[in-house]
Amino acid sequence: MEKSQDKLSGKDWFLASVAGVASYLDAALLVSAGIALAIWSDHFGINPWWTGVISTALTLSVAIGALFGGRLSDKFGRVRVFNIDILLVAIGSIIIAFSNSMPMLLIGLIIAGLASGADLPTSLAVITERVSPKHHGKVITITEMFWILGILLSQALGFLTSTMDMTGTRVLFIWIAAIAMINWGIRVFSKKFRQVEHELYEQNAHENNRAQPAQKVSIKAIFASKKYMVPLISITGFYLFWNIPANTWGSFVNYFLVTINGRTQSYSTALGFFANLAAIAVLFFIYMKLADTKYRYTMMHTGIFLCVLSFVISGIFGGTSWIIFSAAYFIYSACNNLHGESIYKIWTQSFYPPDLRASVTGFSIAVVRILTAVCSVFTPVIMNYSPDLLMWMLVASLVICWAFAAATIKLVKKYNIHDPGIRHSVTNKDTGLSQR
Repeated sequence: MEKSQDKLSGKDWFLASVAGVASYLDAALLVSAGIALAIWSDHFGINPWWTGVISTALTLSVAIGALFGGRLSDKFGRVRVFNIDILLVAIGSIIIAFSNSMPMLLIGLIIAGLASGADLPTSLAVITERVSPKHHGKVITITEMFWILGILLSQALGFLTSTMDMTGTRVLFIWIAAIAMINWGIRVFSKKFRQVEHELYEQNAHENNRAQPAQKVSIKAIFASKKYMVPLISITGFYLFWNIPANTWGSFVNYFLVTINGRTQSYSTALGFFANLAAIAVLFFIYMKLADTKYRYTMMHTGIFLCVLSFVISGIFGGTSWIIFSAAYFIYSACNNLHGESIYKIWTQSFYPPDLRASVTGFSIAVVRILTAVCSVFTPVIMNYSPDLLMWMLVASLVICWAFAAATIKLVKKYNIHDPGIRHSVTNKDTGLSQR
């Protein structure tokens, strides 16, 4: 039974939900663009090369936005950049919705992608400096649930508008713009929200500072100091090799099931929908309850093991067997949320001083998104050449992810990072990082 003092307050939920819309919009933009891609290609009469340019432009824009947005928020104020980002997502989405030419479409995608990417590290920093360290895992879980909701609602809206051609794509992006504008209005004009931001900051400032003392550290010191750079490499490596399988199935599961396994579009869409429902259930009923407890890493290791096992079984018994793959994909989707991005977000907020968290997180996200985009170029080729080879490559990726996870946990222990999943028997006073 969860103790009342361990539960999130209404204020925590309010802040995390408003900030979590950044994750919703990130997912919604990527999924909606994927749904609209074939329609845009036909409407504008573009060749496959330009189709690839459209998809790549959005992916790279999100990466570049994360890289520079995080730094700008640390330099000019997280709340200020937080509010500007969301307005630009709305503007970019409106331009996309009413584009009547390829240049106009690209401009809209770039604006929305840059702003969405910038909002990801900024929103995380806003949350973690206002919520008690005891609840960081829970509030970060809320942002993950919003990300999956972005996928689910975009898929549902795409299905409902699938026969409407360009009108359907306009509906998809007008919806995104509307969500962004409502969120912007709450962030900027709601006295209640500003009051909650202020009250939570004042309420938890002492506890947050004790867990991670404010330090005067330049951005150059992050890349010059071993105590900062080694964790950054380890955390980014963990996220990259977790993200490669996640992006593979997020982008290509329909292609794999229809083209390789010979299933219908309806079947693949339904499998993806119910797998994402299972993912949300796992996040809410399991991860959120255990994220800030001593079971954090037991849960993480269990999740990675089950994900590895799912693809090992698929690799052994044949990636072309749609029944085995469907079961493996469902297990992977559910268990993938016991580790991965949620733990990654916790670590990025734990190792670094508050004034540099957004910058470091933005850099890490940018590196991972760019490298993942490069990998995705080759994914369909590998799928067609050998589905079994793809499964074993994903197994290898997750094993490497697991190794980086183990390395990062050692760093948490070494630097005495405040972490409920680890007991520290020795206090290292020379680390310059937070202590328990």
